[in-house]
Amino acid sequence: MTRYLYSLVRCVPDPRTGEFINIGAIVGDPATGDWSLRQVSNESRVLKLAGPADLEAVHGFLARIGQQIYPNPTLFDEPDPLDEAWLQALFHNHRNVVQISAPMPIVADNAEQALDLLFDQVIIDPTAQPRSSPSITKHRILSAIREAYTAADIDYHLQMPKAEIHVGEHIHTQVDFAIGNGSTVQLAQGWSFQRLGLQELSTQVKAWGYALARLREGERARVISSDGHISNVDPGVDLEVVVAPPLTSDQTDVYEEAGQVFSELHVTVRSLDDASAVGRRAAELLEASASQDG
Repeated sequence: MTRYLYSLVRCVPDPRTGEFINIGAIVGDPATGDWSLRQVSNESRVLKLAGPADLEAVHGFLARIGQQIYPNPTLFDEPDPLDEAWLQALFHNHRNVVQISAPMPIVADNAEQALDLLFDQVIIDPTAQPRSSPSITKHRILSAIREAYTAADIDYHLQMPKAEIHVGEHIHTQVDFAIGNGSTVQLAQGWSFQRLGLQELSTQVKAWGYALARLREGERARVISSDGHISNVDPGVDLEVVVAPPLTSDQTDVYEEAGQVFSELHVTVRSLDDASAVGRRAAELLEASASQDG
């Protein structure tokens, strides 16, 4: 179990009276970067207190926060990581129709589980359906990939988390992991289709796919690690994707769209249960590369 921070998102139609209703929650662990956001699925109780303009303000706020929690790092500079100061600033800076409760600790295995606890105990959502299990987050997928590399005895110095691929002169995208030293043998990415912000997710996959398609087509490219180390990358580099499959019809639509991108890139798509194969494949490629160099 891990210590997370949470703040409730409140709609306060008349700040003078202080009457409010909880409409969502923000949860995160600044140490690991596992953040998530959820709002009530039924706004009938909110509408008894708030008007259309009030709801519009709340929806606008949630959309902006969603873009920060689920950013699109591809083709742009990587956003700054979210921390406790960010959550505290939201609390201090929003004092009108939208207000944020002071950050408080909560203990959970992951951000989605923390949100489940809050929606069970603090936030009333009339039509929310009980969840058989917490959603699989991208954070959990990345943890599984790290564990796969550890189990396969991949040297830490050969692992490049949050590496950037620069293709041509102007295109670049971030990948979750690049494996190699001087010559990249594998690129690995985690995608969870069990999340909110589906439009942002769709945009991320397309932008990521666009940059890697240019790589596949043979444009000059290089991998730059988070500490500035530069490695070559060939068009035929092994591309591995570990996914959390969709749970809803809307998520399925985005997943099927992403599947076309994966197919065109000749990506090996694996489930979370098969994440260990990513590490084994990396070990095979490293061994083959060392034999060629030898």
